[in-house]
Amino acid sequence: MKTAKISLLFFLFAAVVSFKDPLWQSRFVKINPQGKLNYVPDDKGNIIPDFSRVGYHKGDKDIPDLPVAKILSPSQSGSSEETIQQAIDELSKKDPDKNGFRGAILLKKGVYKIPGAIRINAGGIVLRGEGSGADGTRLIASGKDKRSLVSVSGKGSRKEIAGTRKKITGPYVPVGAMSFTVESTEGLKAGDNIVVLRPGTKNWIADIRMDKIEEREGTKQWQPGEYDLHFERQVTKVEVN
Repeated sequence: MKTAKISLLFFLFAAVVSFKDPLWQSRFVKINPQGKLNYVPDDKGNIIPDFSRVGYHKGDKDIPDLPVAKILSPSQSGSSEETIQQAIDELSKKDPDKNGFRGAILLKKGVYKIPGAIRINAGGIVLRGEGSGADGTRLIASGKDKRSLVSVSGKGSRKEIAGTRKKITGPYVPVGAMSFTVESTEGLKAGDNIVVLRPGTKNWIADIRMDKIEEREGTKQWQPGEYDLHFERQVTKVEVN
């Protein structure tokens, strides 16, 4: 999924760059006179997914320039993972300020070898480097297994509020939809945080043929319920249902 998003973002960026070429056209995405992308839906209403609202405060606020709380340099003998993790853990114990910030950890120029993963489990912490080029700050995954190099997550878990689940009643919700119809909007108002659940059903798995994956050592066919998708969203408007 991460790879798919990155590839798509690159495609959209390429679309913006290519706009200067008068021959460039697409029936699915166009650029308006203001330089913004307009997505053209297909016959079912699907559009190319728009990830422009992904990021810090949906892009409505600038990333804060936090004061440096820790300064680190690369290890000269091998792994830098323990040093970075220790600095994160120490900063995590610090009380956040009124805006929820704890501070920045500055990684000086050089190569930081990470055989495992760096984990941030507290809010208000920024990892900052000194440039992204070959002579800047570089974090290298030196281990052999597949994993996220930097894992950022809270310590809690998502819990459903009993009695609040509502069924989507429309026959089809297109990709990129900004609204849909539910059986009842009772108890919902603008500003509410909700989760839109897309269950991983047997029919869906069969449609995308993930129950017929080529058998190799360790291959596991998808099973219903194992690939439920949870989309965190916010209600912006309630109109009838």
